[in-house]
Formats: sequence, C-alpha cells, structure tokens
Amino acid sequence: MFLLSFHASTQLKMKKLFTLLFIIQTLLVKAQEKKLDKNSVQTIIGVIDKRDTNCLTEIKQAKIDFKTQEIFYELIPEGYLDSDYNRHYPQLIRLLKEKGINFSESRDLDPSWISDNETIYPLLSNCYCKTSNELLKEKYGQNFIKNITRTADSLYVMSRIEIPFEYPFGVDNYCLIYPKARDFLEQKIQIQKDFFSYFIFPEKFTQSDERRDFIAKAKFTINRDNSASNIIVKIEFKDKKNEQFYNSIMSQITEFIKHADWQAAVTNGIKVNSNFDINFYN
Repeated sequence: MFLLSFHASTQLKMKKLFTLLFIIQTLLVKAQEKKLDKNSVQTIIGVIDKRDTNCLTEIKQAKIDFKTQEIFYELIPEGYLDSDYNRHYPQLIRLLKEKGINFSESRDLDPSWISDNETIYPLLSNCYCKTSNELLKEKYGQNFIKNITRTADSLYVMSRIEIPFEYPFGVDNYCLIYPKARDFLEQKIQIQKDFFSYFIFPEKFTQSDERRDFIAKAKFTINRDNSASNIIVKIEFKDKKNEQFYNSIMSQITEFIKHADWQAAVTNGIKVNSNFDINFYN
C-alpha cells in the first residue's frame, strides 16, 4: 500500500513538473515571437510590417473610399494562368452590378524586400485592393467572394452546356474521364493497354521488329451521359502496303471508343460534354 502511494505521489509530482516546464516553454516562445514581431501590426488584410507605410496608407484610403463605392478586385497572381481563367467574368460582373458593386482586375505581385540597416522586411502589393475585398467580406459574409465567383462560373457553364469543353484544360483539374485508370496521369496509358488487350492485327498485316507499325490519331466527344460521339480516326502506316487495312483498324478503334467505360468530365461540379484526343500505336 505504501509502495503504491509512493508511486502515485511521484507520478503526480512529475506531472506537475512537466506542466510547469510546458508553461515556461510556451511563455519563452511567445516572448521570443513578440520580440521578433516588434515591427508587426495587425490589419484587416493580416499582419504587415508597420514600416510598410505605403501599404498602411492604401488600407486607410480603401476604408474611406469603400463608404461611397464598393469594388471587388480580381487579384491576378504572377506566373502561368489557364487560358480560360476569366471565362466567368461577364456573369460575375452582372451579379456584382446587381448589388451595386463594381469589378476590376489587378496584378498581385509577390512581396518586395527592403532593408532598414537592421532587418529586412517585406513591402506588400495591392493593399488597397485586398482591403476592399476584405471589406466586402465583412459586409456580405466571409464566403461572399468565393460563393459569388462559383455562382458566376456555374452560370457560365450552363450558358454553353451543349458546347463541348476541351479536355483537360476546360474542366476541373485532374478530372478523370476513364475510371479504369488509377489517376489522371495514367489515363491514356490505361486506355492504350485496354485497347491492345483485344486488338487483332488483320491477316497478312506486315509487322516490323521496331513496332510502331501504325499510329491512329483519334478525336471524339465524351458526352454528359458517358457515351462517346463525333469519333474521327486518322491512321498513318509505316509500311504503305498496310494501308489496305485502314478500314479494319479504324473499325476496331471506333468500336472500342464507342463501348469503353467513359465518365463525363466535370467543370465546377457540373457534368459537361468534352472533346478528347488520344493516339493509338502498337
């Protein structure tokens, strides 16, 4: 009994010690952060360096201007953009206008860095635009921009629902249209494997040791109901003598495409028709 009591007492003391050490460590970390952030100031767009006077001035001016004119700024990041990143703009501008909000684009540059002989600190870009967007969220809800942008894009998709989108750039990122493949990047490889698992070379077809005896370029539409249509196949042969088998090979490719297990592409959560192309070669 005494031994059990001793162990319990020891465990309690150790627990208190660990708790005390944890509190001390937490306080030290916070003190260190406070020291490191002595030049930081909390703003509507987040923590910035108070030496970034231009940003602070823009924040102040945006708050003044917002009282008389609300503007949503589409901040365009540096680097590569999808060709149709702005496809929903007409619908978005209309939805914003209904609320009395203007629309504008602005290039969002990465922070530039400057030194004050003691430390190096960042200068932010587009503080005016970012402040305006945050003020919109404060007034209409934190998900306002995300929701109205998504709605605008849905309206765009529905406005051209019968027109095929180009795959993969016009649909959701990494959208699968061939579910037998394990992932997006393996789709065309798996399609090739499945096709040649049952493909039969015509009798008397001349095959070479190097393979690539033909290359068939196929283009078709995968429809919203998972069917395939508008199939176009063009075949080139290494050996001209094999051109007599054009129709035979094209028929096998066409039948495979018609009966393959396709899955309609999706853009912004909406099933759409999409144009797809693939090359078949042995």
